[in-house]
Amino acid sequence: MELSVGLAAVAAGAAMAVAGWRAYSGRWRRWLAYGGLVPGIRSYPGLGLLYGGIGFMLAPLAAWAAETGAPDAVTAAVLLPALAGILVSLLSIVWLPRFMRPAWVRTAEHEEPLRLQQKGRR
Repeated sequence: MELSVGLAAVAAGAAMAVAGWRAYSGRWRRWLAYGGLVPGIRSYPGLGLLYGGIGFMLAPLAAWAAETGAPDAVTAAVLLPALAGILVSLLSIVWLPRFMRPAWVRTAEHEEPLRLQQKGRR
């Protein structure tokens, strides 16, 4: 892998991971207001940024390990978390398991139907 491509992937991954960390910590909440791609199913793209960012930061390391002739076990140990992170990031565009959502998201989702019911009664 060319060095500039690897550095670009690491930089993009770092930016994604920081945004995802801010989403998990509750400092960035605006993304929660957007609906999902599938009607009736909530998506969590903000939370998926953390996993995608980690995956993008690990991918150049896996490519470098493969190019330098590192043992296959080492390459696989870096490549599998990178692929898993990217796949979870893609999955979060459509859905994310409940155990992967932070407590503040579960609380916000629990309070949202109550607010909608109260608006409908007035």
